[in-house]
Amino acid sequence: MGEKAVWDNANVKHFIDICKEEIGLGNRPQGCFTRNGWKNLEEKIFTRTGLKLVKTQLKNKIDNMKKDYTLFMELNNAATGLGWDDANQTVACSNTWWEEHLAVSHIFSMELNLSLLCIFP
Repeated sequence: MGEKAVWDNANVKHFIDICKEEIGLGNRPQGCFTRNGWKNLEEKIFTRTGLKLVKTQLKNKIDNMKKDYTLFMELNNAATGLGWDDANQTVACSNTWWEEHLAVSHIFSMELNLSLLCIFP
């Protein structure tokens, strides 16, 4: 197994853009990338970022982004009194709000970022 991939915000943005391109080209019919789609993802991510990643690593990233997106939408839809900080691309709320919710649940302890709002409706 290869090394764990390191994803900074710029590489995530490139990855999302590449996924959108491949979807637009028809390489993700019925919610799954085709063999050609995965090959293109590997090649394009290397070209744009210099990261040599394999299908398993890319699939893991997609799966993790889906989980993060689901969590974000649950937070966004269930919580009241929250806003969106466009400049920082983060949820805007008071420290008191975070402290109250972190005391109840650890799932909100992760930092949520707009980059997670990607290709998964």
